[in-house]
Amino acid sequence: MLEFLQAITGVFVLVYDGQHGLRYTLGHADAVVGPGVHWKWPIFQKFRVENTKHTTLDLEPQVIQLADDLVYEIDCKLVYQIVDLRKALVEIDDLVMGLKNRVVMAVQHVVRTRDRRTVRDAQTLIDEVLADLRPVEEQWGVRILLFGFSNISPSPTTLEITQLELLARERLGLYQQMRGKGLSDEASVALIAGAVVAMQPERSEPTRSAERAEERRIQAEVDAAAKSATKQQEADAKFEPPEKPEGE
Repeated sequence: MLEFLQAITGVFVLVYDGQHGLRYTLGHADAVVGPGVHWKWPIFQKFRVENTKHTTLDLEPQVIQLADDLVYEIDCKLVYQIVDLRKALVEIDDLVMGLKNRVVMAVQHVVRTRDRRTVRDAQTLIDEVLADLRPVEEQWGVRILLFGFSNISPSPTTLEITQLELLARERLGLYQQMRGKGLSDEASVALIAGAVVAMQPERSEPTRSAERAEERRIQAEVDAAAKSATKQQEADAKFEPPEKPEGE
């Protein structure tokens, strides 16, 4: 009934519990009023009523690149309360949108300086974000009651990169263990990769010396045969057949 009369008459405004109203007289912010019925001059005065109880902001997920070039997905929430309605309505055009944008900037500024190890310290991140938002509380007449991260996780591409890096380190450790036990490079790599390769027994030094001597002997015979063939070609080129007598 009161809301109906308020809409029809326009001579009073109704403010509920958990709300406050800012009265404007001839366009100037006049006074802040609490819950109840408040009279006004229809043409010269108006009220803006806003919720001053605890309000939760669920921000959109953010994709942030860390200092070590890895990409993380960040989700966070904010609980705030308006403590100075005059500042909340006068100092900023849209308080909710302004808080969302300011929190996003603070989170990016803090998380961007971290790497894959330090980004896991959520409490330190929260403290730094709150310290970055403290000037906003004073300027916009709000109090941040709670801030936290609901998700700090690597992106699918970053997760794949980190898993490949861990796998490479694990295989390097296995390779070093096998080499330490006396296995050759080829055998160690084959065992780690799961490949089947043909392994030849190592030959002794006398055997390798005999093989090298045999190779030199064969090479000498090839060179001698090549020289003999060259000399025969030169002799054939110098030979001239006798001229035939005329008439034959």
